[in-house]
Amino acid sequence: MSNLILSQKDLKYLPYSMILEFKDMPEEAQYEFYQEMKKFKRSKVIMYLLHFFPLNVSLGYVGKWLEQFLFWITGGGFGIWWLVLLFTIPSEVKQFNRKVAQEIFRDIALKYGIKKKKYKYSPTKVSIKPKALNLPEFDPTLPTLDHLKEGFMFDLDGKTWQIVDEYQQDFEDKNSERFFICQHDLEEKFLRYSNEGYFKKVLWSKAVNVFQIDPELEKKIRVQSTPANILYFNGHRFFKDNVEKGLVFKVSKASSEPVGESMKTWHYFNEDRTLTLKIESYRNKLKAFQGKVIDENNITDILPYKI
Repeated sequence: MSNLILSQKDLKYLPYSMILEFKDMPEEAQYEFYQEMKKFKRSKVIMYLLHFFPLNVSLGYVGKWLEQFLFWITGGGFGIWWLVLLFTIPSEVKQFNRKVAQEIFRDIALKYGIKKKKYKYSPTKVSIKPKALNLPEFDPTLPTLDHLKEGFMFDLDGKTWQIVDEYQQDFEDKNSERFFICQHDLEEKFLRYSNEGYFKKVLWSKAVNVFQIDPELEKKIRVQSTPANILYFNGHRFFKDNVEKGLVFKVSKASSEPVGESMKTWHYFNEDRTLTLKIESYRNKLKAFQGKVIDENNITDILPYKI
């Protein structure tokens, strides 16, 4: 990023993938981004001052006018909401500034005709090697999901998780998904992500019993080669989104020469695409994972286990 005239502090509200695009922007475009951010970004200090004013407009300050109205008519949630905001104001400001920064970036990229680079992978047939993803070296000043590896730690949902295993799934459509097994004490969850344009599709899930979803699921797949288009689980209705075939590789440190194994995945989402359900056929066995779609920025404090 040798052509950047802005510091990492100026770009801290952008995803790493957008920051990489700044090196192709002319200086006037970078300067315009800086000026627009100065104009529209929010300050924690000002939001705290507004929070203590007699007419509290702190939520309106970050564009949440409907919530602000509810805050007013409930007397700050009978005082409880007012107290909670004392602790959440920093995250409210950060979330607002991230949204503004990404909107400004897209507008400037459109104005200056800057297109996102597309990285082509050389075509692969069935191979014993996973695709090269050109992942960056760990940068402690700007850690991202692309830096995650076995042994790394991160914070999510108020807990610190350690990655104990790492996988890569290469699909026939040439897309790839990184897949991590994460542990917190005795709890185990699964983090998956794939790139979609400037952003990442990130899924945070846990393993569930296939037979809890449908006792006949294994039989139906064996007879019909596919599960139903609609599945019901934990009070939610999930709709089949797509089916992917490919290879899965264990790319942990212990796997010096990872071998690809055939895999088929059925992806399901609920109505508003906030919850996800995955059915996987792997080694002639069915596995199921239920979870949620999360913002990549919710994953914080990414660090190697040993610095």
